[in-house]
Amino acid sequence: MSSFFVAGTDTDVGKTTACRAIIQALQAKGVRIVGYKPIACSCEEGIYPVENQSNESQTDYDAENNSDVLALMDATNEPVSYQEVNSYTFAHPMPMLICDKSRIKLSKIDQALTTLVKKYQSVVVEGSFGLLTPMVEGKSFADWVVEHKMPIVLVVGIKEGCINHALLTAQVIKQLGMPLLGWIANRINPCLGHYKEVIEILEAQIDAPLLGKIPYIHKPESQELGHYLTNIDRLMYMQTELVK
Repeated sequence: MSSFFVAGTDTDVGKTTACRAIIQALQAKGVRIVGYKPIACSCEEGIYPVENQSNESQTDYDAENNSDVLALMDATNEPVSYQEVNSYTFAHPMPMLICDKSRIKLSKIDQALTTLVKKYQSVVVEGSFGLLTPMVEGKSFADWVVEHKMPIVLVVGIKEGCINHALLTAQVIKQLGMPLLGWIANRINPCLGHYKEVIEILEAQIDAPLLGKIPYIHKPESQELGHYLTNIDRLMYMQTELVK
């Protein structure tokens, strides 16, 4: 029974794409695995976002149609429901920063993760935004990951500035004392020059193996991606411990 956390160097770097690839790759090895996204948010925001001011009829799900959650459900062979693999879905893109944050209860998230870990061989947990992003009042995703002693897989969106973002995030993971199982290169800018050189620099400076390189793909949420991960042994045999 294991779980590990997928962190990104930024938002929109392909965490869900990487999670889909991980699920498919491990399933091909016979592992019963599901994805879990504790907090899902809309990726769209108007110029003047409207906060939900009503205290009535608030539920944990503004809708059950988040594309990230649906992509995780589609990737697994296990018959999971939307609410099993997601604890909160918000129409707002940054609920942790507004009044909606009061709706997020860590106890529910912890229970959902515990249930999945007991039921499946492996659970890949996808964060929201970056590792240091607030999760609930007074606690970041990083704090939660440390509490649950979850190893981390880093997703690097290969674009301008990604070297700096990747090395800073890897440094934070080291400071947290959590194992960095490896990193995945996800190409999100097909026009980026010197792609090969960027990968070489990251391989030399990130103290963890490159698990695979995902090329720029149209609509990756509906594609078979597992074969792009060629170094997944470290994801198969680990044991992690949930803090009770």
